[in-house]
Amino acid sequence: MIIVRALLFMAKYFVAFFIFLFVTTALCTQAFAEGNDRITCGMATGYPPFQYLENNQPTGLDYDLLKRVLTDSQQQLELVAAHWDDTVNRLRFNSIDCVTGMEVTAPRKKYFDFTVPYYFRYTAVFVRDELPSIEVVQDLYGKKISGDKHSITETIWQEKHIKDHFRLVQTQSKEKAMQMLASGKTDAAIMPKAVGLYLAKKHNVKVKIVHSNYRGTPVAIAVKKGNAKLLNKLNSALKPLIESGEVNTLLVGYQR
Repeated sequence: MIIVRALLFMAKYFVAFFIFLFVTTALCTQAFAEGNDRITCGMATGYPPFQYLENNQPTGLDYDLLKRVLTDSQQQLELVAAHWDDTVNRLRFNSIDCVTGMEVTAPRKKYFDFTVPYYFRYTAVFVRDELPSIEVVQDLYGKKISGDKHSITETIWQEKHIKDHFRLVQTQSKEKAMQMLASGKTDAAIMPKAVGLYLAKKHNVKVKIVHSNYRGTPVAIAVKKGNAKLLNKLNSALKPLIESGEVNTLLVGYQR
């Protein structure tokens, strides 16, 4: 009888122990998974110095910041680098989780939610310096201009009711837009001032600016509309980087 009771006690002990071990392991596994989520994020390939490929490797301000944000939020990065329109559409149709370095505009807010902005881009309209007939934006009426869909410049022109005066075309990258401008296939190119100056120097194109958006456009990480969980994670990691001045240090480094 004593032996039976002892065996029953030992059986209950081992059952309790294995239940404890199972629950503990499950909780640890869950905590590890939550702390090491894999996130698929997109970036453009031809948007220097913000996001681009160099020797077939991703680089740029937006890419470096994204890596830091995901490291601080304990998320693993799976990067998808593609042309800008492809990148935006991947996010819109749920192929990826986020896009780094997207300008925050009213049309885009219909489809995406954004983190707190971490810097501002100042868009400009570039033309070839050799064209004295083009000095102000009105000189571009009827001309062919390359630019992003839903850019802040396009929005401003829409508000001023002059957008229909331009022949707007889209290109696969800002580099392609600068090449088309240099060859005369377009009369002007809309792009961030820093990008235009970088590409003009790279391709040895003499350019001038006929219009600039002085108020700047906020830049942030975009997620699919309604993805509050991911947005909160990104913001929790991004805000301390902004407040500590690390983002500004990174920005200054890329503007040299």
